[in-house]
Amino acid sequence: MTFTRRWLILFALGALPLLFAGVASFFLALTYLWYGVLIVLALADYFLLPASDTLEVERVAPERLSLTTTNEVRLRVRNLATTPVSLELHETPPDGIASDLLETPFRFGVAGQARHAAVYHLTPSERGDFAFGDVYLRVRGRLGMVQRVVRKPLAQPIRVYPNLAEIAKFALMARKGRLQQAGIRAARLQGAGREFESLRDYMPDDEMRRIDWKASARRGKLVARQYEVERSQNIILVIDAGRTMLAEIDGVQKIEYALNAALLLAYVATQTEDKVGLLVFSDQVQTYLPPRKGRTQVFAIMEALYNVKATLAEPDYAGAMAYLRARWRRRSLVVTFTDLWDADSSRLTISELAALQPLHLVAAVTLLDTKLLRASEQSVVTPESAYEKAVAMQVLDDRHKAMAMLSQRGVLVVDSPAEKLSADLVNRYLQVKERQTL
Repeated sequence: MTFTRRWLILFALGALPLLFAGVASFFLALTYLWYGVLIVLALADYFLLPASDTLEVERVAPERLSLTTTNEVRLRVRNLATTPVSLELHETPPDGIASDLLETPFRFGVAGQARHAAVYHLTPSERGDFAFGDVYLRVRGRLGMVQRVVRKPLAQPIRVYPNLAEIAKFALMARKGRLQQAGIRAARLQGAGREFESLRDYMPDDEMRRIDWKASARRGKLVARQYEVERSQNIILVIDAGRTMLAEIDGVQKIEYALNAALLLAYVATQTEDKVGLLVFSDQVQTYLPPRKGRTQVFAIMEALYNVKATLAEPDYAGAMAYLRARWRRRSLVVTFTDLWDADSSRLTISELAALQPLHLVAAVTLLDTKLLRASEQSVVTPESAYEKAVAMQVLDDRHKAMAMLSQRGVLVVDSPAEKLSADLVNRYLQVKERQTL
């Protein structure tokens, strides 16, 4: 039990009559009476305080927090007593996660046999394991003289996962038939496998071999054959967690964009009944999941990726590729999320990726820094801008040479800005399915 500010002020006011105690003994008696009344009021207020077990607190938070997205947390207080109660609620949010909690606690009253909810939001800036702390209630007496601090043991672990908003957006757009709004052509989902499905009107970007000439003659217009997507192919997501993935684009590490794109591709691939696997490495292999089908595999990949961190280690491509070859021999689309600066420094990476051919079809996914693009396209108005433009153009030219070396060795290349990476990667995957490249 502690005294409230109101009681302390009243206690201090009781000293005023002492200033006149030398004039008349009445003032001294008045002081004793004042303090006696305050003590009685404090004791009465103490016995009127609700018992600790009459207040229940529940924290309602998402099972999984998503990186860089706003996640709502709700604290529900239930008053089991029949009398109303006034209180302050002190939350202990996870360390390292930004929140909109004010320094002042939540203050509210709860009527008897009623509930009240306090809401705040968390916006994680990094993935991994975090934990909520306990919740503290400062319960104020009905007379406002004393208060009691009640600790509610609500400590709980919480995990921050890669941003799952893209998966949710894709699923919603797919249900509504609006994948074009997400930069993905929905028609590609039907593909061009080997098993005939239906006929449809010819589209300008259809291949000539898809035209059904007999049906076109009957209808008087070009008609194309629609084939079912090739099923149960193998996709392996290879993620470089080495030092180059620590570089940032607009304040976000490259590995975060890579993980978001990898998760979306895993989800899309399972929708077409492909098997998806995972390999994460830096100077050594950190995680390996052999390709499997279904939603459970997407969840397994999500669990494997939520705590992956890029390190300062030099990535060992030779070791990672040898590890993969020793454990998986079936032909697969190996999608490698990496970063290339120039042909010379990336020569070993290019060599190791190309060496997976022809057993596998290899795709290299890299992030194009939009800051470099802006710098290379800026107008030259000062010596500094001229220097920045020259450097940016040189860096981009070196990257293009590295990409050209990959393409010459038969490796597919997806080099896109961060905001387009996921859509471009999914489109390339669907293009591989259409053209039966795998």
